[in-house]
This record gives sequence, structure tokens and C-alpha cells, in this order.
Amino acid sequence: MTAGIARRLSRDKPHREMMLRNLVTSLLEHGSVVSTHEKCMEASRLADRVIHWSKSAGHSSKYVSLIQSKLFLSGNNSGLLRKLCGEIAPRYVERPGGYTRVMKLEPRLGDRARQSVLELVDTPVVTAGDVAHPQPSIQRGNMKLWLLARATLTDESLARAHNPQTLLNLKKMLKFRDAGDVARDLLVVRSLLREDMGLEPVDKEQDHAAVTTLIQAAQAATPVSKKKVRNDYKFETARPNGPQ
Repeated sequence: MTAGIARRLSRDKPHREMMLRNLVTSLLEHGSVVSTHEKCMEASRLADRVIHWSKSAGHSSKYVSLIQSKLFLSGNNSGLLRKLCGEIAPRYVERPGGYTRVMKLEPRLGDRARQSVLELVDTPVVTAGDVAHPQPSIQRGNMKLWLLARATLTDESLARAHNPQTLLNLKKMLKFRDAGDVARDLLVVRSLLREDMGLEPVDKEQDHAAVTTLIQAAQAATPVSKKKVRNDYKFETARPNGPQ
């Protein structure tokens, strides 16, 4: 049920605000969360505002106060504000909006409620090493990239052309990310998916060439118009005569 432009989510205002703060905090901490579709949509709106504020937090302290009022920053999340302003916000400097993505999942077992996954867009699959974790590791999130990599592997294993929509989805990912970073993530994901799908391993140079060709095809992809053109009519040069 909705009232105005926001969903009530079957809760009063204080309970609803605390729930959304919890969802957005978990999203920024882990990169993705799974909940009902309605909760994900409302949390997505709040997360976009928080990330937009964090991009200006270095210029005005009022944005820091706004961020602190919308997140849980105590206990294990004490370093979340530093991560938000120092790691997540710089990732979206060139992106004017749309920092989150909602993808539908299968209905939840039991009550059959609609489920979705809420994730940050442009999340790198491979994290860079730091002082606490010197070795690069694979992090949670960016499920769309995993699905896209799986679709391309399936097409290549069946020796068929890539779906135009798959190339357009990859082109969207390349809009605000460096092509080299996307290629690196695709190589890592494809190597893991090959084992899961039971495909034979390939040489790294061969896989790198396939990913390079895929990215070039995505950059050259153009949207296909879905408008149907009717061919079952014709123009008359003269006014037709009425019934005799």
C-alpha cells in the first residue's frame, strides 16, 4: 500500500525509518542486500540520496550530519562513514545518479512474497589489497556482471552470436567505468564460472582476446527499435467513392 509517493510497508514512521536505515547501512557495508521488492525499492531511494550527499561531504559539514542521521554508524559500522566518503563516493564522481540497482528474484518460500536484490552499481568484483588484507579478493555484489558473464560463456560454448540485449547491458556498464577494469572483472568471473558450468579451461591469452572482442562489440552496439512498422495499409491518391 502506498500513500503519496512513499510506501508505508505496513509499519509506522519510526519503525519504517529504522528499517530503511538498517537496509541502507547493510548495503553500503556489504555491497548488496536481499529483501522484499517493496523494501528494496524504498531503500534504493534512500541509498541514492546518501551517496549523493557523500559526494559533497568534503565541501560542507551539513552533508555529514545528514548522512549520520540516515545510517547506523556505531559498533561494527564505525568505519562506514570513512568507507562511504573515501571509497564509494569517488567511484561515482562522474555518475549523475542511479547509484543502486534492484533486480528481481524468485518469490520467497513460504509466503511467496516478491523478493529482490539491491546492489551498488559499478562495484568491482576484485578488491585491491590493503594493509589489513594485502592479497586481492573477490567481494560480494555486482550480480548483473555475473549473469552477463554467464550468458556470454553460454553463447560461446554453443558457437552462437551474443544476444544484442547482452551487449547493450555491457555497454551500460562501460559508460562510467574504465574498460580495463571491466575486462579484469570479466576475466575473473569467467574463470570461476567455467568450473561451475563444467566447461573446459582455456588459455588466459585466448580468454583475454575473447573478452577484448566482447567489449569492442558492446561499445559498438546500438539500441534496436522495438516499434513495429505496419505494412498492411496503403495511401490512397484520391478520395474513395462512397457506397453505390
